[in-house]
Amino acid sequence: MIRYILKRLLLLIPVIILVSLIVFTLMDLAPGDAMSGWDLGDMSMEEIAALRADMGLDDPLIVRYGRYMLRLVQGDLGVGDFSGISVWENFITRLPNTLILALFTVIIGVSIAIPLGIFAARRSGKISDNLTTGFTMIGMSMPGFWLGVLMMLLFSDVLGWFPAGGFNHGLRSVILPAVVASMTLLAACTRQTRSSMLEVLKADYLRTARAKGVPEKVVIRKHALGNALIPIVTTVGVSVAIAVSGTAVIEAVFAWPGVGRLIVESVAARDVTTTTGAVILTTVLYVLILLLVDLAYAFIDPRIRAQYTNSKRKKKASSTASATSVATPASDTVAQDAVKSGVVAAQVEGAPESVQAVDAPKVVSVTPVVQRKDFVSCATRTDADFRQDVKVSTVDVSSRMKKHKKRSRGAEILHHLMRNPGAVAGMVILAAMVILFVVAMFMPFEAATRANVAYRNSPPSNMFFFGTDHMGRDLFARVVYATRFSLPIGIGATAVAALGGVLLGSLSAFFEGTTADEVIMRFSDSLASIPGILLGMVIITTLGRSVPNIIIAIGVSAIPVFIRISRASILTLKGSEFVEAAKAIGLSNLRILYTQVLPNGLAPIMITFTASLGMAILISAGLSFLGFGIPVPNPEWGSLVSAGRDQIRTAPWLTIFPGLFIMLTVMAFNLLGDGLRDAFDPKLKK
Repeated sequence: MIRYILKRLLLLIPVIILVSLIVFTLMDLAPGDAMSGWDLGDMSMEEIAALRADMGLDDPLIVRYGRYMLRLVQGDLGVGDFSGISVWENFITRLPNTLILALFTVIIGVSIAIPLGIFAARRSGKISDNLTTGFTMIGMSMPGFWLGVLMMLLFSDVLGWFPAGGFNHGLRSVILPAVVASMTLLAACTRQTRSSMLEVLKADYLRTARAKGVPEKVVIRKHALGNALIPIVTTVGVSVAIAVSGTAVIEAVFAWPGVGRLIVESVAARDVTTTTGAVILTTVLYVLILLLVDLAYAFIDPRIRAQYTNSKRKKKASSTASATSVATPASDTVAQDAVKSGVVAAQVEGAPESVQAVDAPKVVSVTPVVQRKDFVSCATRTDADFRQDVKVSTVDVSSRMKKHKKRSRGAEILHHLMRNPGAVAGMVILAAMVILFVVAMFMPFEAATRANVAYRNSPPSNMFFFGTDHMGRDLFARVVYATRFSLPIGIGATAVAALGGVLLGSLSAFFEGTTADEVIMRFSDSLASIPGILLGMVIITTLGRSVPNIIIAIGVSAIPVFIRISRASILTLKGSEFVEAAKAIGLSNLRILYTQVLPNGLAPIMITFTASLGMAILISAGLSFLGFGIPVPNPEWGSLVSAGRDQIRTAPWLTIFPGLFIMLTVMAFNLLGDGLRDAFDPKLKK
C-alpha cells in the first residue's frame, strides 16, 4: 500500500506541471495584463513602460513561465498581480470556509441520499420508487444558482429564517448554501445507492442470512449495504473533491468567501499569478481526496485490501506452492484440485458402474444416456411420412419467423425507447425545444430587445405569457430567443468533447502500456483535476465571449470523460476474435481501430454523450450567470436568471421562467440518456 501511495503522489508532479502550463499560458494570452486594472493616475508612457519592464511583463512567455516554476519549486506561489497579497496566504485564508461548506454539503447529502436510495431499491417498481427517481432526476437537472436564488427568496426574504448571504451569522450562514450545494450530491448518491442495492438485494447470501433468522435491518445494513458501498463511496468522493475544489457558482450566489470565489475574482481581474497558484492548489486537493477515496476501498472491501499485499509475501507464497506441487503425488494433486474446485461426488442415472472414485472427495465421470421415442420408431417410418414431417416443420418455421422477425439494431433500440415512459417524455420535451429553436432562428433581434416602458414589470398575462422586465421587454420572447444560444452550445460542446475524447481514448486503448498511452492518460488526469467551470472561465477570458469560444471552452473541459469511457470500451474489445481476424487479413492498426473496434464499442459512448448534453447546458448557463457567457444585450438563460435576481422580490417571474427552461432541457437529455442506457443494457431488456 505504501508503494501505491508513493506512486500516486509522484504522479502529482506531471499533473501540476501540465495544469500550471495550461492555466499560465491561457491567462497570459488573454487580452490585457496584470497592470490593466491598476489606477496609473498621471504616469507617463515612459514610466508605465519602465514599470512593466521591472515586473518582467515584457519578457517572452517561456521566460516568465520558467521564472514562475523556479519559484514554485522553492515553495513560493508568488504575490497577486492585482491584490498584492501572497497567493498562499490568500488561499489558505479562504480554504477553511470552503472546507466548512464542503463538510456540511456531504453531511446533508449523504444522510438523506443513502436511506432514500435503500428505500427506493426495496420498493423497486412501486409508486414510492418512481417518486424517488423523479425527485433525483429533478435534483440532477436543476441549476444550482437558480435554486440558490429561489431558496434565498423563500427562506431569507419571505420567512426570514436564514441570512441571504455572507459569513457573519455563524451556523445559520452555512445552511442555505450547503443545502443548495448538496442537491447534486443528493441526487447522484441516491441514484447510485438505488442502483447498487438493486444488484445485491436478490443475492443468494442475503437469502441465506434471512433463512438463518438475521433481522431484516441487519441484513440490509450489514450485508447488502456493505457489499454495495464501493460505487457509493466513489460518487461521494468525487462530489467532495469538486466541493473542496471550489463550488464557484454557489459561492458567488451566496457571497461565500471561499476558494471558488477567489478564482472567479482573480480570473476577472486578469491576475495570472493568483489564478495559476489557486488552480494548482485546488488540483492538489482534488487529487489527494481521490487518493483517499481509493484507499478507503481497501477498508470497505477485503478483496481490494488483498491486492495491496507486499511482493515479498506473494513471492514467498508462490515458492511454497511450487515446492508443494513437486512433492505431491499425482493422485493427491487430483484430489486437491477437486477439493479446491468444489467438485463433489454425484450419482447420475445412466452412468457406467465401472466408474470408481479417484480419491476423497469422489469424482465421477458423467455420461448421460438420452433416449428418444422418435429413434425407436424411425425404422418403421416410410418416405412419405418423412416428407410430410419436413413440409410441416418448414411451414411452422416460416410462420414463426414471420411472427418473430428480427429487428435491426437501430429498430431494436427505438423499440425499447418507445416502451420507456421517461425516454418518451424526454423526447417530447426535446421536440418542443427544437421547435422553439427553429422559431427563434426566424425571430428578429428586436423582438427580444424591444423596450416598452408602459408595460414594465408586468406579471404574466394573456398579453405577456411570462411577464415583462424593468424595461418592458417581453420575457417570453427573450426566453425563446435564448434557445438559439443554449441548445447549439450544449450540442456543440458535447460534440467537441466526444470527438477529442474518443480520438485520444481509442488511441490510448489500442496502444495500451506504451508511452503514448501514458502521455494521454496524464493529460486526461490534468484536465480532469481542474473543475470544468473554472477551466471554462480561463479559456473564455483568453478567447473572448462568443458562441464558438464558449463551445470550445466547455468542450475541452469535458474531454477527460470521453477519454475514460472510450478507452474502457475499446479495451474490452481489443482481444476479440474479429480483431484477430482483421489482423490476419493484413489490415493496419488504425483501420482496425476505427472500422472494426470503435463501431462495436459505441454504446457506452452514446449514453455518455446524451448525459453530457445536459451537463454542458448547465455549465453554459453557469458561465453566463457569472458574467463569462454570451455578452449582453443578447439574452441567454443563465444571464436572464442573473438579471432577474436583483428584482426577485418584486418580479419573481424574471428568474423562475428562464430557470424552468434550463431544468426542463437538462431533464429531457437526462431522461433520454437513461432510456438509452436501458435499451443498450441486455440485463434490463424484457
